[in-house]
Order: sequence, then structure tokens, then C-alpha cells
Amino acid sequence: MNRKIFYTLAAALCVSSSAFAGIMGVSSTVTTFASPDAALTGQGWKGIVLSVMTDDGSPISAVDVNITAGLHQRWNFNSDTEVFDPTPSSTNITNGDSKLSVPSGALIGSSPSEDNSGTGSPLADTATRDYGVGTFLKGAWGIAGPNQTNKASLAYIVVRENEIPNVVVNAQIATPNGTFSINQSGFPDLGVLPPPPAVLASNPVPGAGVELDFGVLPTGQNPAPLPISLQNVQAGSLPITVTSISLAGPNAANFVLTGTLPTSLAGGAAAQQFGVDWGTPGQPAGVYNAQVLVNTSAGNLVFDVRAEIPEPATIALAGLAVVGLVGFSRRK
Repeated sequence: MNRKIFYTLAAALCVSSSAFAGIMGVSSTVTTFASPDAALTGQGWKGIVLSVMTDDGSPISAVDVNITAGLHQRWNFNSDTEVFDPTPSSTNITNGDSKLSVPSGALIGSSPSEDNSGTGSPLADTATRDYGVGTFLKGAWGIAGPNQTNKASLAYIVVRENEIPNVVVNAQIATPNGTFSINQSGFPDLGVLPPPPAVLASNPVPGAGVELDFGVLPTGQNPAPLPISLQNVQAGSLPITVTSISLAGPNAANFVLTGTLPTSLAGGAAAQQFGVDWGTPGQPAGVYNAQVLVNTSAGNLVFDVRAEIPEPATIALAGLAVVGLVGFSRRK
């Protein structure tokens, strides 16, 4: 896509904001595929939904994405042209076809495109479907103002499990505060499959969006740690080994892990608890985001963490409002 067109499109779609914005990646994994590609289930393939979100709630107005990997594809027969047509975009996230997640009503800056070798798929071709493995997905689009939120889907890709380390993501994300780049390192949970809830349970339950929120913290305030509990709920099962618990993300250095970090979860035993704490009182105003990564022998969990330090003027205004209310009450 012509960069000038992209930036012009992004600027036209943006709404005003004064906060600084950054971008973080979110991914989730699918292993059970729906019709017509259900036979792909159990053959070593994973579907991965790739999304991005701003760390301060500012809206996303345009995306320009290029993904390269061994991508499972399904092209459909066009009876008018008597050739198989590419299917580079769709909002479906359950079948076996890799595609960009272009939303309805999007303003196309660079048409979504893909390739398909016609070989490499475990699924047999039919009169109406041509299966194969391609090498890229790319395109760019703007999001109409009424549909803009702080989160945008990029793509749904289907890759072999051993291909996940080779997935390369490069994207430009436009917000009111500028255009930000993100690549595969911005998706710390890329391809991570959450363990079955019947085996490893947690509180809170991880998912897209902020799970552990310290809220608004006036400068210098040191809040209590937010707890995370883990439990092997299957009585009599082998212990689950917790191989690592770590912090990642744009502001990981501003948070700390507290308590005794579990290393093993016995089957049917009580939940073990640790915490994440705001570790750096006195930071300047801003929104701080990180992720707690829990890696275990039963699978991995990702928890989003957030804290906000308000501008001093905001605190002062809040104090004046309280004083005013007290004075009003006394005058009554």
C-alpha cells in the first residue's frame, strides 16, 4: 500500500485525543475446526486469532498488516470464471482457511491478498475447494469512525504447530496519537494454547482485555498486590509443574510479582496464590500495561495488568470538588 495513502486515510478517520497511546498484541488459539474443514482437527494444525489493542483506550482507525508463514488456505471455485478464487478476508475464526479479519464497512487502502501453492494440506481437494499452503497474507484498511474501538482484529491464521515459531507479523496501527508498529514480539502469547479448564483452573480466568486493574493511583500511592490463584482441580491426577511465572509487555518493569510463586500443583489440592504488585510508586502520569505469563506442564496462561497515574491537575480538581461539596453541605 502507498504509505502516503495509508497515513492520509488514518488521519481522516481519527478522532481527537490528548493521551499517549501504545499497541499490544493479543492472540488466542483454536484447535477444533468447523465445517467444511473439520477433518483438519487432530492433524497438528492450530488456528490463531491475532488482534491488537491500545494501552490507553484510544481508538484504532486503520491497520496495514503483512503476515508470512506456512498458512493453510482454501480457495473456492468460481463457476463464472471456472477458476479457484482466493479468499483473503473473512470474519470466520473456526474453519481451516487463513485470512485477514477485515470488518464490514471497512475502507480498503490495499486489497487483501494471499497465495496458495495448492499442495501441503492434509485435506483432499474437491470440485469446489482447492486446499494448499501459502506463504503470505497482506492488506490495509481503515475503520469507519462509528466502528472504532481500542481493539481491532488483524487476522485468523491456520498453521502447523511446528510452524508457529516461524510466523512473522508486521503491522502498522493508526490511532489519534500517531502510527505504531508491532511485530510477532508484540504477541507474547502467540500460539499459546490455554490448558483445559477441567485440569488447570485460575482466578481470575485469563482472556482478552484487562483482567487485573489497579485503577487510578495518585502519585506515590502503593496499593495492595492483586492476587492470582492456580489450582489443579483433577483429584488424583499427576502434579502440574509450573515452569515459570514472569512479567512481559511494554511496562513490565513497573510491576513486581509477590508471594511464594508455585512450582507444582498437586491434583485436587487447594489453590496456590501469588500476586502482582505496582512496584514503582512515584511514576509520571500515564497508563501502564503489562502481562503476567504463567507457563506450566498443562499449558500456559496470560493475564493482562493495568495501572493508571493521573495528571496532578486531575487530582487537584477532584480535591476541590470534594471541598466544594463539604462547604455546600455546611451552608445548608
